[in-house]
Amino acid sequence: MDKQPLIYSFVAKGTIVLAEYTWFFGNIRTIAIQCLAKLPPNSNKFTYSCDGHTFNFLVEKGFVFLVVTNEELGWSAPFVFLERVKEDFVQKYGSDIDDEGRDSHLFSISYSLDYDFGRLLHQNSATACM
Repeated sequence: MDKQPLIYSFVAKGTIVLAEYTWFFGNIRTIAIQCLAKLPPNSNKFTYSCDGHTFNFLVEKGFVFLVVTNEELGWSAPFVFLERVKEDFVQKYGSDIDDEGRDSHLFSISYSLDYDFGRLLHQNSATACM
């Protein structure tokens, strides 16, 4: 089993990944993107389980926050992590998002956040289980 409980995380706008972080090598990203495309439209929290991992999604205003964890981590810790990531995201980029989740200019280049917000995902991942 993997030593770190948090394997992969991303922030997406709809089905476009804006920023991601992982230390894991494998097909986790591919599975996560497939799950993203199949999220129920009226759910704000959802979890898929596959190959000993859970894919935990938090959806708000068109933004999707994901963390993939080992199943042994349980069900509540991933959503605590996702709430923290969402709060950091809103704090840093909230002025660029209107009440319906539409961006004013920041998200027109989808992968431009990868470097900047990817560091926030990494920092939250490092402190998530402390």
